[in-house]
Amino acid sequence: MSILLRDDRDGVSILTLNRPEIHNAISTAVGEALEAALRDISGRPEIRVVIIKGAGGKAFSAGTDLKERRGLSPKEKWEQSSSLRRANEVMWNMPQPAIAAIEGWCLGGGFELACNCDLKIAADDAVFAWPEMQLGAYPGGTAGVIFPRLIGRGRAKELFFTARRITAQEALEFGIVERVVPKQQLHDAALGLAEEIKINSSPLGVAAVKRMVNVGADMSIGDATALNDALRRPLEATKDYEEGIRAFFEKRRPVWRGE
Repeated sequence: MSILLRDDRDGVSILTLNRPEIHNAISTAVGEALEAALRDISGRPEIRVVIIKGAGGKAFSAGTDLKERRGLSPKEKWEQSSSLRRANEVMWNMPQPAIAAIEGWCLGGGFELACNCDLKIAADDAVFAWPEMQLGAYPGGTAGVIFPRLIGRGRAKELFFTARRITAQEALEFGIVERVVPKQQLHDAALGLAEEIKINSSPLGVAAVKRMVNVGADMSIGDATALNDALRRPLEATKDYEEGIRAFFEKRRPVWRGE
């Protein structure tokens, strides 16, 4: 049985963490499989959006595979953490937007994976926490970098320091997720959002603004403005930009070609 399922359909790639018997815990092999899949998707312009979810209905992911970790040397433990970090870095930098469809447990490494997705939809039964703090460490797959940027330093420290579990509604209020939906609607909500992006927005524009938001937020105003110009100006010479204007005046949906 594959630990990561992939279903490419009509411009959307659905990646499913497939270890439901242990709440989709992330082993070294899972991290490596995620990295490989995301690298492949990154180079396929026909794939417009990625959705990441967990199998089994009870968890997005309960985090690091602690059973595997118990028998590892310090070097191997670091490799386990690094496999997820590398996958997160690929997702952060790839041109396609990634949507996390979160239900049930979303803990530790699973929480990190979700945080690195561009958009996050939670089922109303989702529960989030950083349990690493109770194990003598802290999340090693970039949470210390990404999470404070997501919700602010103070609130990030509170949730790191206390390992407190929060509900889907709290996650929405804190700005961790963008939407909360009834559990039975999660799959359709994620696909609907992917379709909305795919139809309404050009792939070149989405890739450029994703980089602008991800990178520019940590720059000075001057540097961010320079990056903005470098990313935005080339779009005006593309066929998709011409198509977008033409479709506007013809009162129809544009046909994007990524050119």
